[in-house]
Amino acid sequence: MLRSVSKPAWGPAAWAFSLGAIVAHSAAIVYMMMHSVGPFSIGLLEAACILGWTLAVLACLIGIERQNRAIAAILLALAAFGAALTGHGNSYVGKTAPGWELTAHILLSMGAAALFLAAAVTAFILVFMERRLRARRIADLPAVLPPLDSLEKVMFRLIGAGFVLLTLALLTGFVFVTNLWTQHLQHKTILSCVAWIIFGVVLIGRTRYGWRGRAAVTGTLSGFGFLILSYFGSKFVLEYLLGRHWG
Repeated sequence: MLRSVSKPAWGPAAWAFSLGAIVAHSAAIVYMMMHSVGPFSIGLLEAACILGWTLAVLACLIGIERQNRAIAAILLALAAFGAALTGHGNSYVGKTAPGWELTAHILLSMGAAALFLAAAVTAFILVFMERRLRARRIADLPAVLPPLDSLEKVMFRLIGAGFVLLTLALLTGFVFVTNLWTQHLQHKTILSCVAWIIFGVVLIGRTRYGWRGRAAVTGTLSGFGFLILSYFGSKFVLEYLLGRHWG
């Protein structure tokens, strides 16, 4: 995918490998997790696996524009890490399959997490490029990276789409979750709401005050940090320290 930025002839091979990997990852999720275990509440590693699959799909969408394929390549590497975790977690078997409400909530949450993770990756690349520019080391910048303005546009598009999905995920959670305390969801909910507020402030700052550069990057990384703590941090504490799980 990286080579296809400067060498378009590599494009078909990049797409073939990426789409083939997504198909293989999909089959692994179906047969190694769902088919072998049955109805279950996903654990920490299963969540990372599903997030990796979502990242791979998002990477392909981002990589449609050739100048953004450096971001897509990084997301594919993270997706590969998630794919490697398939089938290695502790699935909590349930009595019945989850309803469409819970399925929709999970899909919206994973989609939002993938979009914000992509925005965080873009923010890190922005920090890297700005430091090189301030040190007047422009020649050290990799040729595969897009211009700063294009990176900022991509970052805010990802934040905007992620904010919409996170809003829907929170709404479905509030509507369909009956007891936050019994299901050990209070910490996840509070941290998710904090992340939602931070990303909302970032978007308002961008549209009304023209935020860019360090302010936008700081807000993006802060919001992403709270979002990761809300889901994966809460799951780690519950599963590995307290021996419990959601649901």
